[in-house]
Amino acid sequence: MATVQQLHSTLQQHLTIPIHQGEYWYGGCVMDGPVYPFTQGSDYQLDMIHLNTPNQVAPAFISTAGRALWSAQPFNLQVKGNDLEIAGRSTLYLDESGHNLKDAQQILARQTFTLGKMPPAEFFKLAQWNDWIELMYKQNQADVLKYAHGIVDHGFAPGIIMIDDLWAEYYGRWEFSIRKFPDAKGMVQELHDMGFKVMVWTCPFVTPDTPEYHDLRDQHMLIEKADGTPVIREWWNGYGALLDLSNAKTYAWYKDALTKLQAETGVDGFKFDAGDAKFYDDDDRSVMQLSKTEQTQLWGEFGLEFPYNEYRVNFKNQGAPLVNRLQDKSFEWGVNGLSELIPDTLTQGLLGYYYNCPDMIGGGEYTSFLGKKGHLDQELIVRSAQCAALMAMMQFSVAPWRVLDKEHLDLCIQAAKLHHDYADYIIALAQNAAKTGEPITRPMAYEYPETPLAFAKTQFMLGAKLLVAPVLEKGAAHKTIYFPAGKWQSIHDTHDVVTGGGEKDVPVDLSTLPAYQKID
Repeated sequence: MATVQQLHSTLQQHLTIPIHQGEYWYGGCVMDGPVYPFTQGSDYQLDMIHLNTPNQVAPAFISTAGRALWSAQPFNLQVKGNDLEIAGRSTLYLDESGHNLKDAQQILARQTFTLGKMPPAEFFKLAQWNDWIELMYKQNQADVLKYAHGIVDHGFAPGIIMIDDLWAEYYGRWEFSIRKFPDAKGMVQELHDMGFKVMVWTCPFVTPDTPEYHDLRDQHMLIEKADGTPVIREWWNGYGALLDLSNAKTYAWYKDALTKLQAETGVDGFKFDAGDAKFYDDDDRSVMQLSKTEQTQLWGEFGLEFPYNEYRVNFKNQGAPLVNRLQDKSFEWGVNGLSELIPDTLTQGLLGYYYNCPDMIGGGEYTSFLGKKGHLDQELIVRSAQCAALMAMMQFSVAPWRVLDKEHLDLCIQAAKLHHDYADYIIALAQNAAKTGEPITRPMAYEYPETPLAFAKTQFMLGAKLLVAPVLEKGAAHKTIYFPAGKWQSIHDTHDVVTGGGEKDVPVDLSTLPAYQKID
């Protein structure tokens, strides 16, 4: 008997799938990480068809009972008592052949992930650097170089550096502004000589009433209304027309513009921003008549043209060699801040977006920094760096040397060094992900199904052998950690060995990142 059931649903007909007693579900929407897993009686629903989310989405759910549910198109899901109620215009598939979360995730990987390649190893080796918080919309050559020199002058190793929004004159002219970057090629060469790879920000918007806009409009290379005129949409930087990447001419135009920039300046790759489904409409006219979620999917696929890439939004494209960053987090300990890094990152991994970055250290939501008026919680920055240190990637933005005293700066340097110390292990996990679809950063239940639910969002496994339990509370003097059966040795002190099989209070101070390797 086949293990995969084919289920059909329309908006007029709801499908009902019973939730087993003690069964917990993950999936769907990365930003819902903090409310996963859900179970019988949970107050959870997800409307993927009309979803407005700034992060990755996949039409799939997996459970701790080994069940995997997926579809090619978005659908709606809601917990109704002891059942999952599902509606949509797509065929759904349910595989119940597994026994645990790992089984379910591997079923999903075999059925829906694109396996075989990983992003360049440089993403995993060293801390990344994005100049957004430091420069925001004031990108310029002098300050980019000042930022880069500050990195190495203060004891950090060079890695990938990203030049963020407004390095060009406007959207659609993907050339360095001469006013802001008088010698872009020389700047990139200097950054390369320092040991950096260089990426720059880009988006699918085109500024109206520019030569590029007029040319693209006249050749019908933009997303259009029914009457054939370009769609002009409001986004966070004003109003813009949208590239129709389903048009082969537009795709080639955009690819050629970015490839030319690489050839002329030496830039290594691109941070692909925007592309959110909310900026499209199902009634928009494109060559391939794509839905808004399909536009987001195509936006992600475009990045495969450039090995050095980074995305904030994606639809499907799981397992592909695309770097997926979490949505900008606020400079906060709790909601939308540090406490959400682990559950969101774990959701990314389970869904197949495991080449992931847990946002910028301290958060990338720039208004949070403006509101602090220079008086930042230094402890929060350190804990953010420590939380990211043993994840697949880590990325700084706010210059640690500008906002931290020596004690806190040294701890951030130590966190970056710890990431580098484990680079070979992390890269091996990325190589394994490319082959098998197994996430790099994993929920405890992925390796140890017996883990109590209370620890699902406060600790994680890096691969199969490293247990990591970052400190997430301000001023904490201890952290309660669950240790599965066996012996666990601290990565910081070989004499610190814990016999597992339950929870244990571990003393912590500002310098502590609890992390243990399985030795028996």
